Amino acid sequence: MSSRRSAATALVASLVLVVVSLGAWANARGQGVGTDLEQVTLATASTAGGSRDLDAPLRSDTPESAPTPTAPLFADVPIVDATRIEAPEEVQPPRRVSIASVDISMEVRATGVTSDGQMELPDDPRTIGWYRFGALPGDDRGSAVLGGHVDSVRFGTGPLARLASVQDGARVTVTGADGQRIDYRVTSVERITKSALPVDRLFAPDVDHRLVIVTCGGRYLPEAGGYEDNIVVIAEPVP
Repeated sequence: MSSRRSAATALVASLVLVVVSLGAWANARGQGVGTDLEQVTLATASTAGGSRDLDAPLRSDTPESAPTPTAPLFADVPIVDATRIEAPEEVQPPRRVSIASVDISMEVRATGVTSDGQMELPDDPRTIGWYRFGALPGDDRGSAVLGGHVDSVRFGTGPLARLASVQDGARVTVTGADGQRIDYRVTSVERITKSALPVDRLFAPDVDHRLVIVTCGGRYLPEAGGYEDNIVVIAEPVP
């Protein structure tokens, strides 16, 4: 497991303990906590297999026949010194991606997820986004996903308009933040209807390492405000 994933796991564990402690504090006061914290607390309880609302006040009308707890709630939860948790390593995105056979050379920047759950893309189609929650180009495992717009009203047509012309076997070169060049070989080029895009497969983290490049293609549908298809190029590392 990489240091990035180890740090992220430790951070999540710390946050779960903090949420549990806050839930116990709220119960003792007999009142709820913030909406966001309530959702996280309930999600934690559901994941653990429990169904009790950890954020709800303890009832005062419990039948006398009900068993009485012999120890405080969460008494066995260990205390974690958050100052001892290693801060997640800041990961720098790749600098550029190039496909010489179709004259594509683009700056790369890190992107995340939009409010509707889709991968965030740079506004400028001359820049491509690297999905920062996935693998980094050059990692041992996982999908390193790059995505960008094919064009825009403001900037015009971008280099990814030529992505559909890439041939199997073409060389793709990613330049890392440290200047190191990572070479890939294209293994497939697909045009997929957006409604059928296999997102889980393309973003899969537990697979042999590969590079995935995605943009729009097919007809432009004015009523939908976008293109009907996606162009997906998958490439594997060159030994």
